[in-house]
Amino acid sequence: MAQQVAAAAPAPAPATVLDGEEKPMSEQDVIRIFKGFKRDSQMIISKISELEYEIGEHELVMANVSSLAPERTAYRLVGGVLVKTTIAETTPKVETNMANIRATIDQLKKALENVNEKSKAWKEKYGIKTQQELDFDRAAQAAGGPAAPAAMGVLA
Repeated sequence: MAQQVAAAAPAPAPATVLDGEEKPMSEQDVIRIFKGFKRDSQMIISKISELEYEIGEHELVMANVSSLAPERTAYRLVGGVLVKTTIAETTPKVETNMANIRATIDQLKKALENVNEKSKAWKEKYGIKTQQELDFDRAAQAAGGPAAPAAMGVLA
């Protein structure tokens, strides 16, 4: 019988959070992409805040209608149009909307974590320091203390 020798295939590179990101051609591209991560993060945070405000409004409505009679008239804003219904018809819809908004907030929080991980990995890979980190390093050096590590994980 002939011996079969299998050629060892090279192990694939470990997956990183930066897989699929564009490759920078210059220092300006590195900075532009990093600022894009920060901008995406700020947009997600803004949307989360907006949705949390809406949750608060929905909770306020639920608290106010809970003591009212179910057959009482209620007006609900649907797509810019006021619709006349009863509290009994409206309450489940408001609860469903609250649940959907909470699910959306959870998805946005996961997306925010992903963007922050990418931003942190990008900072570490390319040695980016924010102005706050540079100021901290200068203050630490002026005070005679050790400088901050290259990547503190703080986004400015």
